[in-house]
Amino acid sequence: MKIKYKYIILFLACFLVIYSCYSVANKIRVSPFIVKEEAIRKNNFLDDKQAVLYYSSTADQDLDDKGISIVMFVDDDGVASGYKMKGLESGSIALGEKGLLIEDKETLRLIGTKYKEVKMKYQHTGEHTGYLENLNLYFTIFNSGFVKNGYASNVLYGNDKGFKKGNIPHFILTSGVDKNEILILTKDIEKNTCHLRKVGFDDNKLTIKDLIQIKNRNGYDSYSHSSQIISDENYYYMVLEERKQGNLKDANEVLVRIKKKTLKQDIITLVSYKNKTINQLSATIPYSLDHSIYIYGNELFFANGLGDVYTVGLTSNIVKKKFTIENPRKGPYRYGEQTYFKNDSMFVVRYSSKKKVKYYFEQYSLETGKKTNVVQMNGVEQILSSVKGKSVHSYDFQILK
Repeated sequence: MKIKYKYIILFLACFLVIYSCYSVANKIRVSPFIVKEEAIRKNNFLDDKQAVLYYSSTADQDLDDKGISIVMFVDDDGVASGYKMKGLESGSIALGEKGLLIEDKETLRLIGTKYKEVKMKYQHTGEHTGYLENLNLYFTIFNSGFVKNGYASNVLYGNDKGFKKGNIPHFILTSGVDKNEILILTKDIEKNTCHLRKVGFDDNKLTIKDLIQIKNRNGYDSYSHSSQIISDENYYYMVLEERKQGNLKDANEVLVRIKKKTLKQDIITLVSYKNKTINQLSATIPYSLDHSIYIYGNELFFANGLGDVYTVGLTSNIVKKKFTIENPRKGPYRYGEQTYFKNDSMFVVRYSSKKKVKYYFEQYSLETGKKTNVVQMNGVEQILSSVKGKSVHSYDFQILK
């Protein structure tokens, strides 16, 4: 018996040593890529960061109040560090003049030259965040859901001096920024109509102005959004997907252009998808619905979910396929792919199971369509693998420099 006990004790000791070594190794592997709040509170935290990504669990995973979101900061050496928060489906990031607004379901955080934390009532789904430069106002809009007298899209807006609350009594299909105002495309679900509206801040008070109802082309009765709303001096622009009722195989991506002075509408077909399966049509959904269109030079660019980039001449109205990213994923399943336009480039988050560093982002020239740079994002895989019991999805990606 003594001999048996001796072997049992020896076995347990070996097991504890092995388990301890594994735990330490795992901690060493993960901990360098996780940052705590004291780090993001520092005024110089963003100085060496070149990109930021937002991941979160979905609203249905937060029923136990254990949902999680992660903001990942990629430094100039390509090393990612993750800050963990509570969950917020479709959460996003607002890039201001000197800092960032990051959010979860009950807290806003301003980081950069000044740190500020704002508590709010629980929100389950994000809609849009942004920054109005001339007003020095950050804002975030939430898809708050149905209420007694209709629909609510709660808004918080402010800066390091404080935030105010407001509400947009509409379901928002998509949104964007035009100088000192927020543009929203709202949808009346019962009437199946869409309206373009402006949200302003007169005397720091939220106001809403109805601009125009979006017209459907003959035979098409269903719109869903494929982009954010952008503008130039003369027009508002957005890309919508149009379908005919009952037709599940065909769809068009169309550019809706609205003249600011007259509110005259034009619809330009960018690309048509014919005789597709549901999965094939799902695969065309842009990687980033909030960053899929952009104006550069005399062209408007649109990036779809197949890796194709189309352009429309702003004066000629000529549509062409400008370029396709290298080896695009063609299926409906995504692995964190996102797009972002900045200056003369488009940036694309990519994933490859065959690479040692599986997550990276590529840079493409808008003039030539050629790939000009690749940044390996060390640590993203380790940060994502540190999430236990929940699955997180990619909702935002922005270039900081």
